[in-house]
This record gives sequence, C-alpha cells and structure tokens, in this order.
Amino acid sequence: MALLKPITKLNHLSTTITTNPRTTLPRHTTIRMSSSTTTGPTKTKNSSGNNKKGVKETLLAPRFYTTDFDEMEQLFNTEMNKNLNEAEFEALLQEFKTDYNQTHFVRNKEFKEAADEMQGPLRQIFVEFLERSCTAEFSGFLLYKELGRRLKKTNPVVAEIFSLMSRDEARHAGFLNKGLSDFNLALDLGFLTKARKYTFFKPKFIFYATYLSEKIGYWRYITIYRHLKANPEYQCYPIFKYFENWCQDENRHGDFFSALMKAQPQFLNDWKAKLWARFFCLSVYPPLCSHIYFCIPKGSC
Repeated sequence: MALLKPITKLNHLSTTITTNPRTTLPRHTTIRMSSSTTTGPTKTKNSSGNNKKGVKETLLAPRFYTTDFDEMEQLFNTEMNKNLNEAEFEALLQEFKTDYNQTHFVRNKEFKEAADEMQGPLRQIFVEFLERSCTAEFSGFLLYKELGRRLKKTNPVVAEIFSLMSRDEARHAGFLNKGLSDFNLALDLGFLTKARKYTFFKPKFIFYATYLSEKIGYWRYITIYRHLKANPEYQCYPIFKYFENWCQDENRHGDFFSALMKAQPQFLNDWKAKLWARFFCLSVYPPLCSHIYFCIPKGSC
C-alpha cells in the first residue's frame, strides 16, 4: 500500500515527534502512536528499559481501516456476481505467488551510516516520513489479512491474493521499521494494532482509495528512483535505491484492485462514481507528493 492513505475527519491533531539530533538518545526508543488527544508526547519504559514515546495523530497520519465484510463476501461470491473474471484473478494469483521481491529488501551498512550523517531539519522530517510510511504499510497489512481470512470460503482465489498482498505490506512495514532503528527508534506495531481507532469505509470507498493510492504510489516511487539515479548527490538515504523493485509491488496491488472494480460495474458507471474518484484522487495525491518532497534535499527538484 502506498505511504499515506486518504485524509479523514477523525482526530485532526497536529503534534509530531521532534528529536534534537545533537541530544544523546537512549540506545533504542519505541514510538507508540496514540489515538486520543493528550497534552503532549508521553514516555514510558518497557521491561527492557527502553523508552517508549507516545505520539499524537496528525491530519496526515495514516489511518487503520475496516469495512463491511459481509458486503465484501457478497461482492466476491461467484454465484451472485457473474462479472467476476476468474481467469484474470487466477493469472494475478500466479503473479503474486512468484514473489519477485522475496530477496529484495536486504539492508546493508549504508543505512546506518546515512542515518548518522543526517542532521538538522532533514533528520526530523525523514524520521516522520519513516513513521508515517511504516504505519501506512502496516495498516494495509491488517486490512488485507482480515479480508483474506474472511473471503476464504466465498472466493478462495481472491482471498489468497489478499493474503499475499498482506505479506507484501508486512515486508514493507518491517523494512521501514528497520529504517527507524537506524535513528534509534522503532514503532510498536503490536501496540498500534490494539490502540489505534479504526476508520470505517464502505467497500466501494476501499476500492477507490486503495486503487488510487497503489497506482499513485507506483508512479511516485519510480519517478523518485529515476530522479535520484540521475542525481546521486541528492541520495540522502539508501531506501530510495529500493524503489525500482518496490514500486512493482504497488503496481501489482493496483492491478488487482483494478480487476476488483471491473467486476463491480455499479461502482464505476455513473456520475457519482466519477465524483468519488475525483475526490479520492485529490485526497490521496497531494499528501503523497507533498510529504515525500520534504524528504529529498532541496535543489534536487
């Protein structure tokens, strides 16, 4: 799933984590993203003595989503929906099973070295980028995993694709969380699962928002990769070198949601669908692009 999800009206808070790069930090800090209003970040200690920092949600903070799973089961019931192209879904399943990026997300010493060299506002902004990105990917993992579980009996092929997509999202989230460890931080994903509020979207809105975020994510990743390959002096952190292959995961996810929507013509072929698509395009695209802009050193764009 792409690095940010659509803006919703819930919990419009504006505090983000700030870390002075010159301050001596604990060896490892775990970040807990709070779903409620607080007067400021809170700190606790876990059993191993690591500091845990509570972070309030912001307007652009990724959300966790849930949907009407009963309606989803009806939409993907092959007996009820004759528009489902089973051959296309079988072909997509084989693509996901191939798992082209199984060995792609392997780190090296460049990551820690780049993090240690990053100072000032860029370091703070980049940490926020990693936090939001990891949360967004983990959000996709949770939703896709649940859809894979709930659709097993109704449509095993679609269910397995959702499960394999959750595999991809978990891999991305883990890779990003490892990146946070280069800055002596980590997201407490177990805490997020239990503590974050879940935003309800009807299935058609899940389709619109996810399709757009995956496809926009593909084009954003490949554009950033090509730009920094042509201008390596602005490569502030090696994660961008992974975007060429990473973007193919986003593209496959988008292709899958494209097939899902083609099987639901009632969501596509009227004036309301066009308006909703434009709305989600506006709500997904600006946060995705403005958010990454600040993570690339100025002068490179």
